[in-house]
Amino acid sequence: MTGAPLKHPDRQLRLEASSLPMRWQARLGDRSTEAASVYMDDAGVIVKRQLSGLPLTLSLPFSVFEGVAVCIEADGEDGLLARVELRHSDPELTIPLTVTRHMETAAEDWQSWSRRLGLPMLLVERNGVAEKVGISAGVPVGDPVPRRGHGEVASRRPRFLARRQPGLSGTMPVYRGAREIISYE
Repeated sequence: MTGAPLKHPDRQLRLEASSLPMRWQARLGDRSTEAASVYMDDAGVIVKRQLSGLPLTLSLPFSVFEGVAVCIEADGEDGLLARVELRHSDPELTIPLTVTRHMETAAEDWQSWSRRLGLPMLLVERNGVAEKVGISAGVPVGDPVPRRGHGEVASRRPRFLARRQPGLSGTMPVYRGAREIISYE
């Protein structure tokens, strides 16, 4: 965990996407009072927490998450607070990755976590609905430019083959009764 902590422990958190595997403590969901132990590596996320006084361990692959979401909300003190989260359909399993007041840092982390985990980028609106953004959301992108093998250039022979004469096509002559060159005695 990097970044200078603020007065409230949940007000500053920054995890680097390039430093997997990692382990940290986080409060998951709005109703939780205890911090859960979160371990993340390239295979997925392992969450250890207490449920009704009993230990609970959840192993979650990245495919069960909806995407990497950013939520920007008004901070009671001054300004805005951005949260970058690994969003799950169950709010109690949504995992915070970055909590900061610096919007540039949040945008950078949002993109880097999305690329690293291979999940879509989600933007959480005020009503709590998350929408996909970016190319993965179906934004029309132009057709790719052909690289080679198209047009007039493809119909020409390469330069080193242009100097050579093409061979004859058709049946080859067969000589019967002649001695082979290699069989002379």
